[in-house]
Amino acid sequence: MTRRQFLATTALALLSPVLRAETLIGQNATMHGQRDRSLWLAAQQLKGVRLARPDDSIQAAFFIDLNCPACAHLWRWFDTPARRQWATLWIPVAYMNKTSTARAAALLRAPDPYAALAKNYGPGFDQNRRIGALPEAAAPTLDERSAIRMNTVFWNGIFPSTPLALYRTVDGKYWQLLGLFPEPQMSGYFANLAPSRLGTYTK
Repeated sequence: MTRRQFLATTALALLSPVLRAETLIGQNATMHGQRDRSLWLAAQQLKGVRLARPDDSIQAAFFIDLNCPACAHLWRWFDTPARRQWATLWIPVAYMNKTSTARAAALLRAPDPYAALAKNYGPGFDQNRRIGALPEAAAPTLDERSAIRMNTVFWNGIFPSTPLALYRTVDGKYWQLLGLFPEPQMSGYFANLAPSRLGTYTK
C-alpha cells in the first residue's frame, strides 16, 4: 500500500457508512438529490474559505478545483450582488493538474478569499490549459497539503467531479448538486436556502 493509498483509506475510515451511503432521491440521483445531515456537518469541518460574516451559519458549500473550467463558470454564476450575500464555504480540492495543490494552498492563505476567487476565475483564467489566474503558493506546508488531501478524499467519496455543491433548505433538508445547470434551473435549486441567521423572536 502506498502512502497515498494509506492516507485515503484512513480518511475514508473516519467517515461513517451513513456518510458514504447513497441517500439521493429524485429524477437523477447522481446529479441532484437529498443527503444526510451528518454529511453536511462533516463537510463543515473541512479546510476551506468562508464568504460569510463570522456569526453566519453556512448556507452552501462548494467543492472546487482552482484549475477547473466548470468551476470558473460556477463562480461567474455565483458572483452577483444577490448571491454574494449568501453565507458560503469554498472547499478546494486538487485533481485537475499538477498546480492544483499549490493554487488551493494560495486560496487558503488568501487574506481576502473573495478577491482570490475573483482573480482566479476572472478574465485571467485559461480555459484551454485549465489554469487558474491565482498565483501558486510557494512551498505548500505539510499541514496545507494534508488539509487539501483530506478535502479531496472526502469529495471523492461523495462524487468525484467539480463543481459539487452541498446546501441546506428552509425545510431542514440537505442537498447535493453536481455541476452547473442552465438558468433558471440552476437558480431554482437554491431558491429556498435556509437563512444564515436565526430570526429574532418578537412578541
